[in-house]
Amino acid sequence: MKHIRKMAINYGATIIYTSTKKKYNIKVLYDYIFHSLYNFDLIHSLNLNDKTSYFIPSGYDRFSILRSSDTQHDLDTDYYDVIKNEERVEENNKKEIEYNCEKVSEFLKKIKEKIIKSRRSIVRDDTKLKKKEEEEKIKKIEDTVHEKNNKFDVFKKKPESEQKKPTLSKEERTKKTRDNIMHKLNLKKSKNAEASNNKK
Repeated sequence: MKHIRKMAINYGATIIYTSTKKKYNIKVLYDYIFHSLYNFDLIHSLNLNDKTSYFIPSGYDRFSILRSSDTQHDLDTDYYDVIKNEERVEENNKKEIEYNCEKVSEFLKKIKEKIIKSRRSIVRDDTKLKKKEEEEKIKKIEDTVHEKNNKFDVFKKKPESEQKKPTLSKEERTKKTRDNIMHKLNLKKSKNAEASNNKK
């Protein structure tokens, strides 16, 4: 912790220990971000007592305060003199990462190939959809033409009596009605003549 505080003093950094599992300093971190970015009031006080939830804001800590609390007098020693096995752990972690993780260039190459494939599939789907729409349009037109042809065929197959009679002109209609009337009058006259003959 002394070495972390020493590094934070050199960089003018803030130290906040957080834990999402035990809910340590989550609200403190949130409020401190808003305090740093937008100058909101900082309502949380310094915490140097609880090791699980340290909170040392930027600008508070100084080497004089740090030396006053340095009871072991090892502040000037190198970090790796105290933490002996750290380099070996780092090397092991590096080997494990290199063994398990693929290179960034290979990863990006795979992603690029996937994107190209997905684009091609989208283009294929679009062309299929357009083709299907065109086929449906053509089929619709063909169906309407076929339906009209069927109607015409049905009309042609009808007997002459059911077929629609051709329309007559006005003169032809008047002539026809006059002929009918004259025919009826002639029939009436002949009937009357027959009746008078029978009486005689």
